[in-house]
Amino acid sequence: MPHISQAGAVRIEYSHFPVGELWEPGFEQGDDRPDFRTSEAVVAVPGRIIVRSRVQVHTAPVVLALSSRHDQAPGDGWELLASVAYRPVYAGRMAAFDTMNGLAQSAGEAVGVFGRQVAPGEPSIELDPSHTYDVRVWAQGRSDSRERFDAAAPGADTEGAPALEAYLIVFAPSGTQEPPVRATRESRRERLIRMHGKPPLNLR
Repeated sequence: MPHISQAGAVRIEYSHFPVGELWEPGFEQGDDRPDFRTSEAVVAVPGRIIVRSRVQVHTAPVVLALSSRHDQAPGDGWELLASVAYRPVYAGRMAAFDTMNGLAQSAGEAVGVFGRQVAPGEPSIELDPSHTYDVRVWAQGRSDSRERFDAAAPGADTEGAPALEAYLIVFAPSGTQEPPVRATRESRRERLIRMHGKPPLNLR
């Protein structure tokens, strides 16, 4: 049985949102800027997976899961959008984020995946940073989400309206790697030696 997060809600802007690894002190931050010139629906960069929506601005339920199986479908109504490879670059704490506003909020209602109703809450899971992962991105509602969005009355109040899309991000271990190593904390003396080649007179 997969380990499943709670159901969050991401505020999507510019037709995309990230599922990312939380940076922690001691780890070097990499270049995680995606190339949006691609036509791929899902893009993996160091520390993040970017999911591209068919709708420019809306709020979508998102659930994260960790599974030992690569072939398990989450249930009726879910379509496999893409599969990408992911290597943890920090400590493996993954979460769903709004496009612009930080961590996702709790969803307004439960989401049905893998035969259960996932309660609203925090969409996050813990990966083992000594493993690599196959990531399968599943979606609901994408086949006509743009058409339903365009058909809505301009300026209509969408509060309480059914979600245009929903997403499930499933991580399955695919191999092993050397886990990312947190840098040891430098003393002031060590930092000055590294910067200037020798300690200042008062620290010799």
